[in-house]
Amino acid sequence: MLNLVVGAMAMNWTTEQIAQMRTGRPTYRDTVQGTALTWVRTGEETDGEYSLLYAEYAPGIKVFPHYHTLYSETLHMLEGTLTGRIGDRDVQVEAGEEALVPPHTVHQWLSAGEQTLRFVLEVRPAHRGFEKWLVALQNMANDGLTHPDGRPKKLSHGALILVESDIHPAGRARLMAPLLQVLAARARRKGIDRQLEERYYRPS
Repeated sequence: MLNLVVGAMAMNWTTEQIAQMRTGRPTYRDTVQGTALTWVRTGEETDGEYSLLYAEYAPGIKVFPHYHTLYSETLHMLEGTLTGRIGDRDVQVEAGEEALVPPHTVHQWLSAGEQTLRFVLEVRPAHRGFEKWLVALQNMANDGLTHPDGRPKKLSHGALILVESDIHPAGRARLMAPLLQVLAARARRKGIDRQLEERYYRPS
């Protein structure tokens, strides 16, 4: 299985096709990190089968080691070079290639090189929390609520976003899982989730 994690793209999305799919859809930009995200297909549109995210990452952006339990991710590279690790394997994904991350598989990413990274991420099945909180996090960054690396400044915000998005830190950070669950539950009781959603989740 591992020798099939990275290879030629099966879905063959082209830059032109993605540009057409992006037409009329909002793009959410984190001007601090240099990321831009556009949901070109949502779970609501596919009856929950999958969702599709177009993303642009500036050089040097890192995604910390983590895993998901409820969905797989397939990354379709359009431009640039992405390096990282999937499970116990170091990987490098070039334009025209894709990488599959099954559920429960630890992975991390780095936008390598000097070129802006452009890729499509397929989430299967779709996960509404993941869709919602990625958008909110982009908008929160522009209000100064995140660190330069994208982490929320408030631990309660970070816990809520991680838990609601089915994003589980790996390595030593995994020891914080029970605390994150408690903090996320407390944030929901206080209505922090509704406050953030009303202010920063703008799907249209």
